[in-house]
Formats: sequence, C-alpha cells, structure tokens
Amino acid sequence: MIGGIVLAAGLSTRFPGKLFKEVGGRPVLLRVIDSFKMAAIDKTVVVANHVNASLLPAGVETIINDRPEQGMIYSIKMGLSRLIDADAVVISPGDHPLITSSDIDLLVANRGDGKDLVVLTHGGRIGHPILIGRPLFPEVMLLSNEAGGLKKLLEMHALTKVESPNPGILVDIDTAADLELANSLLKTNTHRR
Repeated sequence: MIGGIVLAAGLSTRFPGKLFKEVGGRPVLLRVIDSFKMAAIDKTVVVANHVNASLLPAGVETIINDRPEQGMIYSIKMGLSRLIDADAVVISPGDHPLITSSDIDLLVANRGDGKDLVVLTHGGRIGHPILIGRPLFPEVMLLSNEAGGLKKLLEMHALTKVESPNPGILVDIDTAADLELANSLLKTNTHRR
C-alpha cells in the first residue's frame, strides 16, 4: 500500500488563508488533494489545524493537529502514525498547488530496492512531493524540528533523484506574489492539472 500525507496544519502567518486562495479557479489545498486522489495512492490523509479542517469538503480523511506550533515534522509524524502499515508514503505540503498526479506517480514508480527516499527535481533543484519508504519510518518518528527535521533525513541518506518536467514542483504559496506566479505558470502550462 502507498499512502499519501498532505500537510495543512501550518499557521500561515506570512499569508493568512493561503491554502484556500485560488489557483486556476480551485483552492490551493484542494488542488493538492485532487492530485493525490488521481495518483497511484491507496489512502491519503490530510493533517490540518482546526480552521483548515473545517473548510475541507466531506470525504477528505483528516487528522487534526492541535499543536501546529510544533512544526511540520510533528504533522508528518501524525500522518505517518495513521499510515504506519504502508510500504511507502508520499508527502507534500498543502501549499504546492502545481504538483500533479504524474509527479506523484513518478515518485512511486522509482521506489524500491533500497530506494527509500525518492525526491523530484526540476533543473537540479529538489521540490515536492517526496517519497519515504517503510524502512525509514522508525527514523522519521524520531526526528525533531530542533535536530533539523526532514532536512536531516535528506542529508543522512542517499537520495534517489528523479527529474520532473514540471516546474510547479518548486512553487509554494507563501505570498500574494507566489499566488500570481502559480496562476501565471498554470496558464502557460495549460496541459498540466
């Protein structure tokens, strides 16, 4: 089984409400969830704070993070706890609206045989989402923000890097300018979802 974790518990202090701003006429977070639903993912969970969870449509499996100030790694651990029996999990922040189901499927297709940490790149830069295989789950559960969080995991293990043709894997929404950029990229790449 391949699990999916979408992270939506952050406080969005730089750009309040960013996950529900629209890119291509669809809220940022729902675009990410849609990509997971259309990909080779067996079960997806969204780890969200109370406000974001209350705005999600019915049918989205949600885990409430009551402690978003604990940071992203805390949310990842919450999602991983729900998917601990998975062979691998694909993880994405909810503010990357231009990732596609093809990006997720590319990660899944490149896992296995010691390839337990698969990342997408575009132009040599690592983007989102990423895939973590089951052999690394115990290590993920021991990570902390103070010790470097997920970046520490990426530094400690060999990465399987897979080039994506999608520049959208590098685009996250932190400002109004980022939102403009995402909408602009979407218009110039109309073949992408």
